[in-house]
Amino acid sequence: MATLYDVCEKTGFSTATISRVINGSELVREATRDRVLEAIEELNYSPNHAARMLAGQKTDTIGIVLPVIANGYIVQVLSGIDNVTREKNLKMMTSFYHDESDLVTTIKCLCGEGRASAIILMNTTFITTEKVRELAGDDMPIILLSQVPEVADASIDSVLIDNYHGAYHAVEHLLERRPESLLLLTGAEHIYDSQERLKGARQAIQDAPYDVDLTILSGEFRHDRGRAVFEEYITKQGTFPDAIFAFNDDMALGALDVLNKNAKVIPEDVQIIGFDNTEIAEYIGLSTIRVPMEEIGEEAGRLAAKRIQSKDVKSTSVTFKASLEARKTTAPLKIAVDPEWLRVSCPMKASA
Repeated sequence: MATLYDVCEKTGFSTATISRVINGSELVREATRDRVLEAIEELNYSPNHAARMLAGQKTDTIGIVLPVIANGYIVQVLSGIDNVTREKNLKMMTSFYHDESDLVTTIKCLCGEGRASAIILMNTTFITTEKVRELAGDDMPIILLSQVPEVADASIDSVLIDNYHGAYHAVEHLLERRPESLLLLTGAEHIYDSQERLKGARQAIQDAPYDVDLTILSGEFRHDRGRAVFEEYITKQGTFPDAIFAFNDDMALGALDVLNKNAKVIPEDVQIIGFDNTEIAEYIGLSTIRVPMEEIGEEAGRLAAKRIQSKDVKSTSVTFKASLEARKTTAPLKIAVDPEWLRVSCPMKASA
């Protein structure tokens, strides 16, 4: 005899979505309804009361789906969400994913059988927003961290960092001393934060009143990958750049490992700046771009709590500013420059 899970497997939808179709919910899209009903007929599935009750349960839990990245950014974001869940008497259910398959399974697990009443997703650029909606169900509140939804959806909110202007100011700061060469150590190409930081960095270079020799290395937002990518580059090239902008603090720490191994003096030989302002960055004096990580988590938590209380609200997008924290890994200005150069302001990003 066919089960509820057989229907889920055949259609690719969660148990919550199947339940809404069975119960005649008006929130289900017509195409979804037709697909589920067709599968039910083909499988000769007969829904029972227990399955319907299980799929329709209400919870006071926020599901949180995060990439497996061991850095201070995620810890502080989770701390912010926890601040709100404790205040609102809600629960957190946190899951991590490694790849697309992992992500799909995790979303299905959290959203199926009523395990969560809202979900917070970070860097889910492996799959589209439309696919996330399909997996989560038509009326599941979704809050995206570090990703802009590709399609309009009244129940999808987003919490973003102003990566563009943060990266602009990082490069602007490095270029004040007019280095001849600049290395950008980026995150993975599919990550939204990395894409925006690259745009901001390129714009700052374009706006500079002189040319700089630019190298771009693609890595991942991890200490070991930052070290490995940079070390491989140095081994091949045999030379070091005058300045480095690592797209997060963990990669900056990896690059610093290589610089220290090669007896480079910071910042006299090489300037370096990161992004995030993690605790270790402050401790060692790493120049970086400050991101209010805990506040970002709190905002995501508040949006999720608001959606749990009332789903009949318009979608919201909140962007947090990123600011420069100049410390001892970038040198103070020691040469005479055109005063107009120092007054260059960061241009507003053109609308898409």
